[in-house]
Amino acid sequence: MARSKLTATIARRTRGETGAVRKEHGGRLRVCLVYPNTYRVGMSSLGFQAVYHLLNADPGVVCERAFVPDAADLADLQRTGAPIVTYESRTPIHEFDVIAFSISFELDYLNVARVLRMARLPVMSADRSERHPLVLAGGNAVSINPEPLAELVDVFVIGEAETVLDSALAVMRAHRGTRDELLSALAEQPAIYAPRFPAPVCRAHVSDLDAWPTHSRLLTRESEFGNLSLVEVSRGCGRGCKFCVTPACYWPLRWRSAAAVLESARAGLAHRDAVGLVGAAVSDHPEINEIAEGVAALGARLSVSSLRADSVSEALIGALAGSGARSITLAPEAGSERLRAAIGKGISDEQFFDALGRAAAAGIKEAKLYFMVGLPGEGEEDLEAIPSFAAACLRKAGLRRITVAAGAFVPKPDTPFEGEAMPPVRELSRRLRMVREGLRRDRRVRLAFESANWSYLEGALSRGDRRLGPVIARAEESGGGLSAWREAFREEGISPEEFAGAPADRQPPAWAFIESGRSGGGRRQRGRPAPAQADPPSCRKAPGTS
Repeated sequence: MARSKLTATIARRTRGETGAVRKEHGGRLRVCLVYPNTYRVGMSSLGFQAVYHLLNADPGVVCERAFVPDAADLADLQRTGAPIVTYESRTPIHEFDVIAFSISFELDYLNVARVLRMARLPVMSADRSERHPLVLAGGNAVSINPEPLAELVDVFVIGEAETVLDSALAVMRAHRGTRDELLSALAEQPAIYAPRFPAPVCRAHVSDLDAWPTHSRLLTRESEFGNLSLVEVSRGCGRGCKFCVTPACYWPLRWRSAAAVLESARAGLAHRDAVGLVGAAVSDHPEINEIAEGVAALGARLSVSSLRADSVSEALIGALAGSGARSITLAPEAGSERLRAAIGKGISDEQFFDALGRAAAAGIKEAKLYFMVGLPGEGEEDLEAIPSFAAACLRKAGLRRITVAAGAFVPKPDTPFEGEAMPPVRELSRRLRMVREGLRRDRRVRLAFESANWSYLEGALSRGDRRLGPVIARAEESGGGLSAWREAFREEGISPEEFAGAPADRQPPAWAFIESGRSGGGRRQRGRPAPAQADPPSCRKAPGTS
């Protein structure tokens, strides 16, 4: 095979990795695990790494990685016609038995089509034959609504993979029949969805997180968190934010014990001197002080993925400051207390000022604040409140600088706001521009704003159905830019507004066949998170789900 720029890039990157698994292919089920984005983004995903090691823990499986090549390597492959190859053995991915996508974000759906096309495989599932690999997908995006990819992907893992993979892999290894027979057999497994044989499916989850250590095992400096060893501290969330998909996708709320977190942190310190704690709201952890103090006692620096202003403890702030943290990240979501309460984010201005002030007093003089525009019930006064709130944070907390990150509200399936309409792109752009203009006057404020066009497309993909499969394929073939998406929708005779607008005329929604096992009473609006609950009968009946 002719050497491409990609193989040279892979060789350079793998020399700097720690923890990759290499196995002989002979006699094993060969799985190519693909993150449908660049290496730098994919290697930042703790979920991607966890599945990689779960698969390689099976002696009958060899799992290798592939990613969407960076721009220069992608252009070289497109010019030469060379295939995408894996990082472990440089094997073209079409030679594997299974191509498994780990998908975190809806906007990466286009890259699923891109990888399949560049692997010299038919993009649409119906066009693939017995000689082609099985195409599988999992991850939080498709666990909420897999239907936009149902025409491209053969089979989906719905929910958390730990308790699902063993039985699914056993079926794949033992099967000797036709492709349809294999898909039918897989569809009978818990939390497995085969679009060709549609049936209700229960989203899988792990009952005891401590039984499944989840931390960085494959490390590289070429990732968003290259200086950290990441440790998962929780799954799910017991808060009542009506826009957030986490409680649905990762129900119920579960905490990893402090002892287990520190054990994983200790393992990571063999390769890094800093530990990053990962969870929906790390500061909510009931043993966060013990964890923070324990990480400090190990001699490690500490970083966290997410904090809530109403649960940031002195011990956690002290550990972050002692680790040299220069910035703290919080998510007010809305500028006014009224709108925050309406969306279930019941945190007052004073609680934000207090948390930021305590951080500043400890030496953390910068902050990043996340906001959304286009929220249900939003008025002009709520938009005007964002610059005012940012200015008050600077003034009252004694901060040196604030970064304001803002984007459009995107309604997600299986949330209280799943049926809300997104304002049109022009209106979203106006609102973002209004907030931007209100913030530009203060040089201490940095801006990080998302595109209204791409957010609107995300909304369409989030709530879409099978009609979007050909749209995704057409958009990818035409380059994947916004104009390519617009033309693809037009050619398929549908519009993004059908999905990003209120889906009142589409009942039940495309994702209605997925059973989360969560009762409506599980959502809380204020206060400390609810504890993990026992599994409901609807999710207990299938063996293999915890």
